[in-house]
Amino acid sequence: MNTSRLKSAIPPAEFFQVELPGMPPTKPANGWVDGGLCPFHDDHNAGNFRVNLDNGAFKCFACGAHGGDIIAFVMLRRKVSFPNATGALRNQWGV
Repeated sequence: MNTSRLKSAIPPAEFFQVELPGMPPTKPANGWVDGGLCPFHDDHNAGNFRVNLDNGAFKCFACGAHGGDIIAFVMLRRKVSFPNATGALRNQWGV
């Protein structure tokens, strides 16, 4: 399975609800929403971490962690390679 098919099979909004259980429920105006506390550092200030529910991009304005899609999120969060991240997503989401 190629990466575009993998990413289209996993809606970013659902992915982030699972990965970021502390993410406040919001309706995005432009896709970007508050992601809650950043999972990439010992964050104590809500509002630093943003996620895009349309394309899966993410950015922390405190520690600088960022990426363009859910695969990059898994790679950074689990500290795994691209093939391992795509494999983990396939297994976790049954794709």
